[in-house]
Amino acid sequence: MTKDIKVKDGKLGLMGRFVWHFGQFVAGSIYNPKLNVKLENWHLLEDMPAPFLLVGNHVTNFDPVMTSSNQSRVIHWVANDAVFRHPFLRWAFQQVQTIPITKGMSDLDTVRYMHKKAREGGIIGLYPEGQTSWDGLNQPMTPATPKLVKLLKIPVVAVVTKGGYISQPRWVWTKDIRKSRVILEVKVLISQDEIKALKVDEIEERLRKGLFNDDFQFQKDNPVKLKSNNRAETLELFTYICPKCKTVDALKSEGHDVRCQCCDWEFTIDEYGIFPDKSSDFPFESLSEWNHWQQDITSKMTADYLAEENPEEPLIYNENLTLLTGSGLVPLKPLCKGDLKLFKDNLEFITTKGETLIFPISELEALSIFKQQKFEFYYEKVLYRFHYGTPRDSAYKWLKFLEEIQSIQSAG
Repeated sequence: MTKDIKVKDGKLGLMGRFVWHFGQFVAGSIYNPKLNVKLENWHLLEDMPAPFLLVGNHVTNFDPVMTSSNQSRVIHWVANDAVFRHPFLRWAFQQVQTIPITKGMSDLDTVRYMHKKAREGGIIGLYPEGQTSWDGLNQPMTPATPKLVKLLKIPVVAVVTKGGYISQPRWVWTKDIRKSRVILEVKVLISQDEIKALKVDEIEERLRKGLFNDDFQFQKDNPVKLKSNNRAETLELFTYICPKCKTVDALKSEGHDVRCQCCDWEFTIDEYGIFPDKSSDFPFESLSEWNHWQQDITSKMTADYLAEENPEEPLIYNENLTLLTGSGLVPLKPLCKGDLKLFKDNLEFITTKGETLIFPISELEALSIFKQQKFEFYYEKVLYRFHYGTPRDSAYKWLKFLEEIQSIQSAG
């Protein structure tokens, strides 16, 4: 799709400069006070001569906005091409020369545009994880990132976001802005002189260590109360298996509390946004540990299901979804409504008219979640996106079960 988007050469035009500076002013006026943003070592960013690559850990949808609005220069961010489907956003991003990338797929056009902006003396902004964190820890880095750093041959500066996950975790809807404290810390990870000498694996290690952040540990070490009336609300978008009874889709959040509708296990997220410790009835040290356990259970459930000879029931399902589809930069259009079911070899969507759309799992590409709950993939070069019936249905569940089936299929 990125071939449909052209990134202009040279510096921003008059309209581009207006859009950039107006956006900076508005974003800074809104998000700095709302999220209680603080800056550390910011002079390292302001004093670094361009060109350079600006990287960061990715914990909220506001990360590039917070960084951009607190410094003086234009940043050419690499952004998910999904945002370009909105006509106004597409126009605005093109004015400020944002570089598009198709999530989950390699894209030579993106690399070419980044290389061009580096040659022009620009600042290129990139989040190596390629997605926002689900559990407050760094996600795996996109494998091509260290090679890209070597190719660009420019210094690497990091803005490490601390406290962002406590304030705005991915499982919270964006309209529910919570307030704690967010610190943006600047580090110079790789200097101009080091680029030539460092090997690709050394660059990867430098990036991994330099960007690491554990938001829950940071909050425990530097506690600030979380101002929110709904500290646990919609956690089930992420935690889809109960730790006590192992039932899928049984957890329900309300306010600060989470309760299993199957076994009545429950817990409360405290006034600092911290989960109970392991000495209580809470079985994990952290949300990340819960996620690892959840992945293990997902793997076992999937393996057991695939071992059945001819299972009649789906592995997982959800009702009352809307299927949207499209290609290129045209806004996605609703195709139909129906129920989604996952079987051994196929993803099946049964429409309200009784028709069945079949998607072979082995042929699905670029599985991903847009924002909190929009599950999508490419099939035969067409993008399919599912909107769920309620704001509590977990798209993350579908991503993980499908990834597990694809992993087992490829290994077999």
